[in-house]
Amino acid sequence: MGALAGCQTSNYVSSAATDGNGITCTEISQAFSAYKQDRQSADAWTQLAQLISPTAGNYADMGVQTAARYYEQIKGTTNLALAVRGCQPVQ
Repeated sequence: MGALAGCQTSNYVSSAATDGNGITCTEISQAFSAYKQDRQSADAWTQLAQLISPTAGNYADMGVQTAARYYEQIKGTTNLALAVRGCQPVQ
């Protein structure tokens, strides 16, 4: 599930890191947006897993709940990176 849930974020960060320009405020904000999309994908995956098997659904839900605990940390770190660059925080 981690690979599925993190694909938007991973793809975006990899692309931004290799474009040769360094990571800009816009790219940081867009990476956070990709992360939020991944969270929505993870919720959808949990619902699908519940249909396949209650056990699989429970495992998927545990992963989503664990990731949810880190949301505020990730948001805070994102906002710190933006503040260092003099940019607006994410909402």
